[in-house]
Amino acid sequence: MGLLDNLSQILAGAASPDPNHVDQFSRQAPKDDLGRGVADALRSDQTPSLGETLEKLFAQATPQQRADLINMLTEKFGAGALAGVAGGALAGHEGLDTPMVDATKASQISPTQVRDVTNAAEQAEPGLMDRIGSFYAEHPELVKTLGAGA
Repeated sequence: MGLLDNLSQILAGAASPDPNHVDQFSRQAPKDDLGRGVADALRSDQTPSLGETLEKLFAQATPQQRADLINMLTEKFGAGALAGVAGGALAGHEGLDTPMVDATKASQISPTQVRDVTNAAEQAEPGLMDRIGSFYAEHPELVKTLGAGA
């Protein structure tokens, strides 16, 4: 079974892998392959919506991982774009020229709010799944949360 098959089954909830096994293959896979595999698994029709998936992954993440995920999601938004999203919880953190969300602030954001921001980002940015795949490839320790989050 290939990387894409494993990731697709994990995200679809069809498999409950050993987190150590997922961690092992995520650290051994070339980053480009891992990023493409995560992005393709997220696109699969067997996978829940992107917002729902990231909501679950966010709930499983550490405070710093949460901050990193939020910052990745919001970096492509223009100023003021998040004022009406997720109750405005992330207003002022849009784009790369605004303050980054730190672990303390990320701990105040709910998984449901992350789902809402993800849904807004998905509508605004067609390449979001590829960026998320690249994000997870750069953070292979997070890939094992895919099984726990799904």
